[in-house]
Amino acid sequence: MAVFIMRKKITDKIRGLVKEAYGAIAGEFDRTRKRQWLEFQHFLEFIENDVKVLDLGCGNGRFYELLKPKKVDYLGIDNSSSLLEKARENFPDAKFKLGDMVDLDLSDGSFDAILSIASFHHIPSRKLRKKVVDEMYRVLKSDGVLIITVWNLFQWKYLVNLVKAITSFILHFGFKYAWNDLWIKWGGHIQKRYYHAFLPKEFISYFKKKNWKIEEFYFVRKGTQVRFWRSFNICLIVRKK
Repeated sequence: MAVFIMRKKITDKIRGLVKEAYGAIAGEFDRTRKRQWLEFQHFLEFIENDVKVLDLGCGNGRFYELLKPKKVDYLGIDNSSSLLEKARENFPDAKFKLGDMVDLDLSDGSFDAILSIASFHHIPSRKLRKKVVDEMYRVLKSDGVLIITVWNLFQWKYLVNLVKAITSFILHFGFKYAWNDLWIKWGGHIQKRYYHAFLPKEFISYFKKKNWKIEEFYFVRKGTQVRFWRSFNICLIVRKK
C-alpha cells in the first residue's frame, strides 16, 4: 500500500509539472506549431466527412484547420487552459474543452474518430496509460478509428536525456521512474516536460487484439515511412472492434 501511495504521488506530481510547463511555454508553442506535419495528410484518409472527431491533447488546435473542409463535428480537449486560449484565438468557430484524457467527461460511443497527436507520451505509468486507452475505447463508436502518435525518443539528440533516465532508474531502484522516462527542456525555459520513450513493442502492447483492429503501424520521418531507428514519430491507426 505504501509503495502504491508513493507512486501515485509521483505520477500526480509529474502530471502537474507537465501542465505547468505547457502553461509557461504556451505562447512560444503556439508560434512554432502552426505548420502541419506531412503525415497529417495521410491521417485525413481515415476520417470521413460529417463525422464527430475528438482531438485529445489538442494543444493550440492546429489539426482542426485540416479538418475544416470535411465539415466534421470537432471537439478539442486539453488540460492546459493556456493552450486552449491559443486554440480559441486561432479557431473561434471550433469547440474546445478543458479536460484530462485520463478521465474523459464524455458519453460512451460518442465519436467516430479520435486523434491523439504527440500527447500520449506525456502520461506517466503503465497503469495510467492503460486507463487512457480504455477511455479512448469507451468514447469511440464501434468501428471508429483512433489515430495516435508519439515521439520516437531513441534518437541521438536525446541520448543525454536517456542516459540520465537510466541513471535515475538505477539510483532509485526503479521505484520513482521507469528506465525510459525522460525529462526534456523546451528551448531556454527552466521547466522540463516528462516523456515516456516507447519502443515499438511496448507501444503496440496497449492495444489488445480483442479490442482493436490494427489498420496501420509505422514509423515516420518528415512524412516518409522509415525504419524505427531513423524515425521521428511512431504512428498507429486502429479501429474499435
